[in-house]
Amino acid sequence: MKKFYTYLLWIGLSLASGHLIAQSADADLVAEGDAAYNIGGKMLALETYELALKANPNNVRANFMAGKCILETIDKGRASKYLQKAYELDPKVSKDILFLIAESYHLGFKFDEAIDYYQKYTTELKAGGLKTTEAKNSLAKTEKRVKECENARKFTAEPNAYQSTNAGDGVNSIHPEYGVAVNKDETMMVFTSRRDGSTGIGNVDTDLQFYEDIYISYFKDGKWQPAKNIGSPINTEYHDASIGLSPDGKTLYLYKDENGGDIYVSEMNEDSTWTDPHPIDQQVNSKYNENSISISADGLTMFFTSDRPGGLGGIDIWMCKKDKRGRWGKPENMGAPVNTPNNEDGPFIDYDGKTLYFSSNAHEGMGGYDVFVSEFDSASKKWKEPVNIGYPISTPDNDIYFVKSGDSKYGYYASVKDDGMGEKDIYKVLLPEDRRTYEQLKNKPIKKDTNQVVKDISKDVPIEAKEMQVVKLQIRVLADGKKSLDVGSIIVKGKNDGVVVGIKKVANGIYQCTFQNSSPQDYIVSVEQNGYMFENLEVTVPAMSEIEQLVRRDVKLQKLKVGFVTVLHNIYFDFNKTSFKIDSYKELNKLARLLKENPSYRVEIAGHTDNVGSNDYNQQLSHRRAVAVVNYLISRRVDASRLVAQGYGETQPMASNDDEREGREFNRRTEFKIISEGKSNLTTSPTNTTNTEF
Repeated sequence: MKKFYTYLLWIGLSLASGHLIAQSADADLVAEGDAAYNIGGKMLALETYELALKANPNNVRANFMAGKCILETIDKGRASKYLQKAYELDPKVSKDILFLIAESYHLGFKFDEAIDYYQKYTTELKAGGLKTTEAKNSLAKTEKRVKECENARKFTAEPNAYQSTNAGDGVNSIHPEYGVAVNKDETMMVFTSRRDGSTGIGNVDTDLQFYEDIYISYFKDGKWQPAKNIGSPINTEYHDASIGLSPDGKTLYLYKDENGGDIYVSEMNEDSTWTDPHPIDQQVNSKYNENSISISADGLTMFFTSDRPGGLGGIDIWMCKKDKRGRWGKPENMGAPVNTPNNEDGPFIDYDGKTLYFSSNAHEGMGGYDVFVSEFDSASKKWKEPVNIGYPISTPDNDIYFVKSGDSKYGYYASVKDDGMGEKDIYKVLLPEDRRTYEQLKNKPIKKDTNQVVKDISKDVPIEAKEMQVVKLQIRVLADGKKSLDVGSIIVKGKNDGVVVGIKKVANGIYQCTFQNSSPQDYIVSVEQNGYMFENLEVTVPAMSEIEQLVRRDVKLQKLKVGFVTVLHNIYFDFNKTSFKIDSYKELNKLARLLKENPSYRVEIAGHTDNVGSNDYNQQLSHRRAVAVVNYLISRRVDASRLVAQGYGETQPMASNDDEREGREFNRRTEFKIISEGKSNLTTSPTNTTNTEF
């Protein structure tokens, strides 16, 4: 067993450092990518396919598999670029290529383009006569996706005012975090992570990621403190995942991949250690898969998920009651309208004992799993029709395991976002007062009729109100300030809440979105295109009025070339430290994407300071900060041989150091400079001390 994992790890490190591929042709690289993909190492496979595309941009399989890897990992909207290229080179590269292209657009919030390709795929299926069960199932699946895109357009056009914030570096890391649970008073959090330090055999599984372990964090001094591995006997040499926590935080529920998948329980001892996990009641576990659980605050009702027979299909939510002797009764399927022939998962019973949150890939969804809420009607003794809690918690991707705080002000869930510190992070979301109950979500008011009749109080005579006009924002993207340019990614987000606004292309290089705000709001327009430096533009969109308003803005992209230099405006450090502020990760992640999509450039990351402090100290601080950026990029799988960290201290000011706002603030900066172009030195180790040594 150890030899097998050592072999896998050797493959991963060798590919990353280039020892196996320095002399390989694109066909050999594709074969190596296929080998990594087949053992589950999809990120490593993607890296290898991208290297193959450096050697031959027209390799059909490298394009197709790169797109497929992205669809199965993160940044899924980026997959369309590779899949489109594969389709142009060979329309028969895969029988479902049109579906995959549509899926990438769907996950990238480009719903019109997604519907177009889903419909093309539908036409292709029907042309084949729908003679097989597989073809009929594919048609039904595609028609469902079209409906999901239509739902997504509706939900993203009217987002709920959920305000999500990253739980911070005490909880999150560059590795995946998920499966979050908090106690009632939000003083304790448990979650699952696949980070370095795992207790699993050889640390890495067959997908070349660390084994799952459970971590614990406590809330103190206004933030979640650095999480610690919960240790033995909870974590073992295999996968261990948290799936629930009792309201008092003294009972932990976890999942083990045993007997088809079972739920285990551990109790906290008086000295804060934990008992050996033991299987939950035999009424719950079966030879089928049980993988999530929630217990009511009074401890008398259990909700869990299982794919056992007797359900409506797929994974269903089941419930059982505790009797007077403290034993769980026979589980009952919740039935319709909560369960469907598709999958329901991740139940969470709110502290009122009657409001159930869960995820489903059915009902009125946007794609993948969405978060829904249902309420028990004590009069009819039935559960009410589930309601999607809406965007931006529900998205076109999988959204699952949503839990709430005891006062219902906050929710917690895991998601992949631009400001994330790693693949998947844990977020805390402030729930607006008018969206905290089932009835509030169900009866979300529709936009007011702008032609409604109002009363003139002075004359006591009804008059007709003027129609309020939507505000249109039109973005023109220019290449080097001159020619209109179609781009791979353009995203408009609320500056304060991070909510994505739907946007569509209306002409070559011109994109437009509409707003129905009752007050002025600030938005950030983020534009990315391969071969150009990404740009962010802040725009204030006015409130609706009786006059139609069109706000036009230009975004000028600069082409990448040797000698190009720019300031990375949104990378912030804690005072006198080399640790990043949370607001920095959006910029860092964009920079990592840019470097991976433009693999021929070697760059310098330069740190600069103001003149406060000694020359020597400022030079060292600026170098350490540049190294911190380089190390983060390496953690995001950017080849270390392409990165140089350099500190310049206070020697290259942009402005006078005599004033804080107009001078020193500008001088404390991080710069990005392209210093050469050509084939990377792939034999350089990722731990090159020129780049990473403090």
